[in-house]
Parts: sequence; structure tokens; C-alpha cells
Amino acid sequence: METTGFPNIKTVTLCLTEQCNLNCIYCYEHNKSNRRMDIDIAKAIIDTEMNADDGFEEVTIEYFGGEPFLSFNVMKEVHEYLISKKWGKKYIAFVTTNGTLLTEEIKKWLYDHKNTLVCGLSLDGYKEIHDKNRSNSFDKIDLEFFSKTWPKQTVKMTVSDLSLPHLADSVIFAHKSGFEVSCNLAYGIDWSNKEMKEILSRELNKLIEFYLDNPEIDPCSMLSLGIERLSETNIKITKWCGAGTHMRTYDVTGERYPCQFFMPLSIGEERAEEAKNLSFVQEIPLERLDKNCRECPFVAACPNCCGYNYFSTNSLYKRDKHQCKLTQLMFAATANLKYKQYEMGILKPEGDQLYYLLNGIAITQEWLKNNENDLFN
Repeated sequence: METTGFPNIKTVTLCLTEQCNLNCIYCYEHNKSNRRMDIDIAKAIIDTEMNADDGFEEVTIEYFGGEPFLSFNVMKEVHEYLISKKWGKKYIAFVTTNGTLLTEEIKKWLYDHKNTLVCGLSLDGYKEIHDKNRSNSFDKIDLEFFSKTWPKQTVKMTVSDLSLPHLADSVIFAHKSGFEVSCNLAYGIDWSNKEMKEILSRELNKLIEFYLDNPEIDPCSMLSLGIERLSETNIKITKWCGAGTHMRTYDVTGERYPCQFFMPLSIGEERAEEAKNLSFVQEIPLERLDKNCRECPFVAACPNCCGYNYFSTNSLYKRDKHQCKLTQLMFAATANLKYKQYEMGILKPEGDQLYYLLNGIAITQEWLKNNENDLFN
């Protein structure tokens, strides 16, 4: 088992249902059905993973879908089974939800179990923008319940081409609603239009001003990239997530896949079967990377999804080149924000931390100076 450069924690995802009550415009789960996981299968997976002699000391159990609250009775029984036993590994459970199905009974149960089960909400912005992306579902979500039950919990914001022009206002809305924000560009969208780059740059600059005016708020993930890693010597290119090494996903039948992106629900039966034979490593040999990645100064800190890579390019390590340029814009904006935070005394690194920060900023600024014209073409 390879653990280099990654916490000694494994994530075990149970796909409780392939059904969803929404039809989000960017959803990558293209093979939904009414199939659901049987409770005995779910409990057997918990037993296997919690008792495995695999070197992992901690486990994150994730209840997933589709929309997992369509299978709430199974989730409830599985979670109560999980917490009723003494295990040799530490654990926490997490559920990803669209937030639209929480009855008063479910909310009470969640509140009573808030110390062992964290609810992660998908929220794409204020009402008009969220409704465009996510099937007019905003009014069905009790935002206050989520923010008060799990204070400062991160919401998952997926940015489509329709919502990109409103990115800054959407992120600010989520912050003012009591959440931290993890945002990413939607997969499966054509991001090649140069106007998209100009809009992203504009929206990130708006967010920079917001964070400088509100230093108590942690910047969203698009402005929190690890530029400090860019100047490390002997850089190790580590996989961004634990897919295939620290992660395993079980579909409704109990079949195991590297992560949820590799399930039949996402990529179909044939490609999902092929994915079982893929070789995953946490530390990626340089020669496995695409030429563009090998020559990119941001490769060591790039938030690179091998699941989407496999879906879009049929390779674990080759990126969609149009998403590359947008990600490079995020690195440039992150460097800009962190430099201004340093100047204002918001960031106060010392010693090696200061060196890595300032050198990473310098590397980014030099790259931007030499590539700005190409970046927006």
C-alpha cells in the first residue's frame, strides 16, 4: 500500500442509491436508476473496511448517491450499526446531499447524530443561480439548519458556464449564510471559449477584494491553491485525491471501484469494469504525466481529478487542456491574494514558510508575465 504524502486515512463510500430527485445541468452520473443498496450489503462493507488489517488508522465513511436521503432508512440503520460497535479504527461519517428531502424527523435524527455524522450540502449560490444549475431546488433547502448544526461546514459549489458570471456573488452569499466554500468548475462542459477565462479572472478579482476586506473569512478553494509547494526542491507529484489508493467506493451491488467517478452509474458498465484493472499510485512518476503537465510550474499543487481525466481523455493523468488554463488563472489569482494578504499582515509566515510563500508567488508572477497573452487565447 502506498501512502507517501497523504494522511493515513481511508475514505469508504457507499452508494446507497442510484436515484436522484433532481436533474442538475452538469451531473456526471449519466446512468441513474431506481436501484438501491441492500442493508445487509452495506453492513458487510462496514464490517470488512472497519476490521481490515490495511495499515489505515482512521476511516471516513461516506454515504453517497444519487441523492442518499432517498434511501434514508438504510442510511439510518447503517449509521446506527456503525456507532453501536467498538472498532479498532477511528471514524467519522459524512453524507453529501442536495438538501431538499430533510423532513423534521430527519433533521432531528441528524442533529442528534451531528458529532458522528457531518452533512455536506451542495449549494451553487443565491436562489437565482442555484436554481439555474440545480432544478429550481433552492426553496426546498433549510440553509439555517445546515449552518447551525455544522457551523463553518464547507458547502460544495459546482460552477457551470451559466453560473460562472455570478461566481463572486454566489461565493459571498454562501459565506454570509455561514459556510466555507469548496468550489470547482463543472466537469463535462466545454470551457474552451476565451470569454470564460476573462469572466473567471474578473470574478476571482472580485473575490480577492472581498477576502481582503473580510480577513476573518477563509478564502474559497479556488483561491487557496498551494503555491507554497511550487518552490520545493525534489518535488513529488502526488495524486490530488486518494482514488484507488486511499479511497474505495462500493456501488449498490457491493462492487468496489476506485472512487465514485469510476462507478457504472457515472461511466457505464464497460468502462467501469475496465477501471478495476487500472493501476493507481499516490506518488506519480513524472513520465506518466502528459507533456503539458510535466512542463507546467503548477504541477506539484494542481487539483487534478484522475476520475474526470479518465472520463474525458481515457488517461488517469492527462487533463482537459481547457480546464488547465482556467486552473492556471486560479493559481495566478491565489498568488495575488496571498501576496496582498502578506503585505497587509493578514498572513504572517516565518522561516521556511515565508521563503516558500514568497518564492511561490514569484514563480507564479514570472509565469504569468511570460504567458498572459497565451492564457486568454
